[in-house]
Amino acid sequence: MKSLFLRSTKYDGSLHYSYPTQVVHETSTVLTVYVGPGTPIKSYRGAMYATHHSLQYYWADRRYNLHISWYGDWRPRLHYINIATPATWNEGTIHFVDMDLDVIWRAQTGEVLLDDEDEFALHQVRFGYPPALITACQRSSAEVMELIAQRVYPFDESLYAWRPNGTP
Repeated sequence: MKSLFLRSTKYDGSLHYSYPTQVVHETSTVLTVYVGPGTPIKSYRGAMYATHHSLQYYWADRRYNLHISWYGDWRPRLHYINIATPATWNEGTIHFVDMDLDVIWRAQTGEVLLDDEDEFALHQVRFGYPPALITACQRSSAEVMELIAQRVYPFDESLYAWRPNGTP
């Protein structure tokens, strides 16, 4: 299985997260990767290890990416959507800029929430987000929440059946 290294940054170029992934599926506009428990992660919070299974979707033409995660025993955990720049992948690396806002859909409760609005507001000033970027991030988070409400693939529960030896 092909491997790629993920490197996400904040708007100022500082490290957000960095870790190895295994490619599950790739087209010219979408990349699907898997990250398993025990994967080493470098982050703005320090070094750590992944504790959950994660199937991750990166789009070249969308301002978000999707991480579907399970607990170690494969019980569904959540859909975690980073509002971000469209992803690029080449020369062994996946890259995107994290724009702070996150949409979280919890599997056990069905709760959907928009997270880190305070961080988004703070970084608008600190990093000087252009007005068009702020609007695009707000639109993307609203779009994702609507896709979840409508249960549009892959923002439905169908991928909870996926396993590393399967297909997306």
